[in-house]
Amino acid sequence: MPMIDLIYPAGALSESAKTELLRTLWRTCLRWEALPETPATASIAWVYLDERPPAHISVGGAQPARPVYRAQVYVMAGFMEQSRIDGLLREVTDAILKADGGGSDGATPRVFCLVVEVPSGTWGVDGAAWHSATAAELVGLAPERVQGIADAVASRPRVDVPA
Repeated sequence: MPMIDLIYPAGALSESAKTELLRTLWRTCLRWEALPETPATASIAWVYLDERPPAHISVGGAQPARPVYRAQVYVMAGFMEQSRIDGLLREVTDAILKADGGGSDGATPRVFCLVVEVPSGTWGVDGAAWHSATAAELVGLAPERVQGIADAVASRPRVDVPA
């Protein structure tokens, strides 16, 4: 159940490139989360394209020579192991650079992609907290995967300190 924010300078992407990113980024993230593409998972796989005035983006305090991008992909804790996070980072970055058309020179970073694991119970949908294992059940994952997610979340619990 990814939530994807892509921030970039206005004018960096053509309308067709934006359409392509809106069409592909959510599917890419679902696939790396190992979630089926169903109406239920599609309904909670959101992509935001956030254009910023170029003067509002800097690298080291200066305007970058080429457009730079920040992608933040929010996922529920317990859904992804590191190898799938690595694949997601690579494929999201590749999709952005393809849409940009400029590629990478390998020396100067152009895409920062951050995968943010949201702790179980802190992802809210329409005012209700979703817990990772419950969400996994809701989208129809196999019982053994649901249990694996529950175990992963239990192994790194949030620290709750009463007020």
